[in-house]
Amino acid sequence: MKVHDSRATQPMRVTTDGKNLVSHAGTALLSELADRTGLTEGMSFAMSACGINWHTHNPGVVLTHLAVAMADGADCLADMASLREQAELFGPVASIATAWRAVEATSVFELGAIPQAIATARAKVWKAAPPGESLVLDFDATLVNAYSEKQDATPTYKGSTRSTGESGF
Repeated sequence: MKVHDSRATQPMRVTTDGKNLVSHAGTALLSELADRTGLTEGMSFAMSACGINWHTHNPGVVLTHLAVAMADGADCLADMASLREQAELFGPVASIATAWRAVEATSVFELGAIPQAIATARAKVWKAAPPGESLVLDFDATLVNAYSEKQDATPTYKGSTRSTGESGF
């Protein structure tokens, strides 16, 4: 398969100098998780069974990018543009047409290897956890005042335009 990367995330470096800032850095962690657990590679293997010649984009990366975009709030294929605009993090992101072909291939072909890829990645994550210990993720959402010039943008019932910032500990 002669395609772009087989990873959904590009190598990155975290600095404190305030230079080379990117948005959606948190979503890159989801892509990195998919890469490190073998989910991206497993999806690529599953998609190879459908017999489609993927010329440019690795289908496992396309599906991983779709999942990450959905986790970031995407509700249609065009919303993958938020990842495409962050090539520093995600590398080349498939076009809407390529993403559509990947989605169609998962529905047309009975790809039993996809649930197997997910189960294998999940087992790898659970195996990495210390035995007998639970992992607690504490998420906190804070309202932040924001302003919008969008057409028909209206304040909340309390009279302000707010955005929710989330933090995980």
